[in-house]
Amino acid sequence: MESLSLKFIEPYWFKFVDYYGEDFLITYGTFIAHEVFYFGSFIPFFLCDFMPFLQKYKIQPNKTNEWKTQLNCIFKVLMTHIFVQLPMMYFFDPAIKAIGLSARAPLPSIPYLIFTLVCCFLIEDFYFYWVHRALHHGFWYKHIHKIHHDHAAPFGMTAEYAHPLETVILGVGTVIGPFIFSRDLFTLWVWLGTRLFQTVECHSGYDFPWNPTKLIPFWGGSHFHDFHHETFVGNYSSTFTYLDKIFGTSDKYYSRKQIREAKLAAGKSE
Repeated sequence: MESLSLKFIEPYWFKFVDYYGEDFLITYGTFIAHEVFYFGSFIPFFLCDFMPFLQKYKIQPNKTNEWKTQLNCIFKVLMTHIFVQLPMMYFFDPAIKAIGLSARAPLPSIPYLIFTLVCCFLIEDFYFYWVHRALHHGFWYKHIHKIHHDHAAPFGMTAEYAHPLETVILGVGTVIGPFIFSRDLFTLWVWLGTRLFQTVECHSGYDFPWNPTKLIPFWGGSHFHDFHHETFVGNYSSTFTYLDKIFGTSDKYYSRKQIREAKLAAGKSE
């Protein structure tokens, strides 16, 4: 069905590819897209800090995002992007082309694009859960993952604030899905933008009741992940809640949530 097709975008996409060149877009274009998606996702949550009427949605209301802390985080994230992620994209370029990724491939149908995004989220979440859980043990936590936990009250920019080795290891989980289900750069960029917004929102420190992701079954969201940063344990998944529930690593989160909800209900009834 034409209504479920992206054919109407193809002429503009192919013109864009022809103008900048496929080789440039696959490597450097992907890096630029990453920066636009990442910082573009951060800005709305950053602006929330200056809107008093939104502070009631802040998960840890007693913690403020100081300028010095944020600037330090932005600088270190930029260094990681430039000196870790960009070289990764450059050195993996031959492998990416070898598997047939193309910027000029026909665009997928909307249903298949949605199917690909769902599969990518499920695969990345499964990979992230086990690797993240392993990073909380011994040497891995002390020398690598502890850096990410410099911020017990996270804000959007902290999503990719991490040790270079952690950036590489967790980055693998991000690319598995699109390499299995697609061979076109357009889908890779859509997945990249979606995933980056999700991880920035998860670290935003805000939990908005109108967030449409609350309608998605087993979606964790910012409140779920914020607990992990506040307590340093449990809630290891990146996106969903079912793995933590199955393996009992979110028990403390739900126990505290239940206690707080009971106190809130008791206060209202008085």
